Amino acid sequence: MKPQEIFDAALVHLMGMDGPSLDADGDACVYRGYNDDCEFNGQMCAVGLFISDQHYDDDLEGQGISGGQAVADAVAASWGQDDLTDDQLSLLADLQDAHDYGTRGRVWSNYIIESLDKVADKHHLRFDPKGASA
Repeated sequence: MKPQEIFDAALVHLMGMDGPSLDADGDACVYRGYNDDCEFNGQMCAVGLFISDQHYDDDLEGQGISGGQAVADAVAASWGQDDLTDDQLSLLADLQDAHDYGTRGRVWSNYIIESLDKVADKHHLRFDPKGASA
């Protein structure tokens, strides 16, 4: 996937959420969110969005996209690639940070627009929050 395609998909996804994808306890960001009954609740973080069901494993939780190879490999395999490019990896890491950090106690919609604007600027991508729809 091209960086703008990645960003656009994450933008629509994140703007359509009410808050970050959290574990059942509500205290940790996760690739796949679960409810109190430990059932998938449909929530996915900015990177989890790009991991197909076929390549998702609970063991990925707690690993950052740039901290270990397993998550990057899962995304690459989901896209039919052997490896992520440096640009893809860098963008996904920044999108993961936008999802994971600083959201507690802040209004999600305001926070995520501000965070995505910074990611777009850093990666020289187009950003139109008004054009995003889930």
